[in-house]
Amino acid sequence: MSRLVAGLLLVILVGGCASLRPWPWEYSPELVKADRLVEHGDYAAAVAAYDGYLAKHGSDTRVRMSRNTVASILALQRELARLREDLAKREADLERLKELDLRIERRGEKK
Repeated sequence: MSRLVAGLLLVILVGGCASLRPWPWEYSPELVKADRLVEHGDYAAAVAAYDGYLAKHGSDTRVRMSRNTVASILALQRELARLREDLAKREADLERLKELDLRIERRGEKK
């Protein structure tokens, strides 16, 4: 009975440790570089670095998830920039329409 409990305990301990990430020095230099690029906010270069790592070392779930997350952040930044540009154009159009409305209103007062 105690051997069964000890074996079960060993399986739980080893299984729990298997889910931990490896020590930092076990990561390849390309992956460390990609992670640093993310930390510095250079998302486009980080996606390229992750793609290079995946092409060289094959599929790695953690790397693929990181790459997809960074690519999503990059896409959202681009979409946000596009929406800001669109908003600025609409605000300029609104100001033009307000000026036009004011001119029309002033012409009506003169008559």
